Amino acid sequence: MPGELMADIPPIPPEYVWTGAGGLLGRLMFHAREVQRGRRKPWSAALVFDVPIALGMGWGAYGVCVWAHLAIQPSVTAAILASYLGPYTLDLLFGRVADKYLGGKPAA
Repeated sequence: MPGELMADIPPIPPEYVWTGAGGLLGRLMFHAREVQRGRRKPWSAALVFDVPIALGMGWGAYGVCVWAHLAIQPSVTAAILASYLGPYTLDLLFGRVADKYLGGKPAA
């Protein structure tokens, strides 16, 4: 019966929904800025590729916030911020911090 099959699927926790939505919002904000600057078209294939980035960045930020014992409100804000910045910008930031505190030595 169809009702029995639906009972086997566990519900999605609201924290994942909120941080995933925050990630999508942050990525849409980034896309809107790129459209305003003329670097992207309003409707393009780039939007499809932004969805996994948005969800991954949002849920990654949520994981860091859970580790830091933060509530859901700062977690959603962190998801929006991380997704807006994107993986490339965060990689640059982590690289500069590592260079500053580790002396800029390349890995052996």
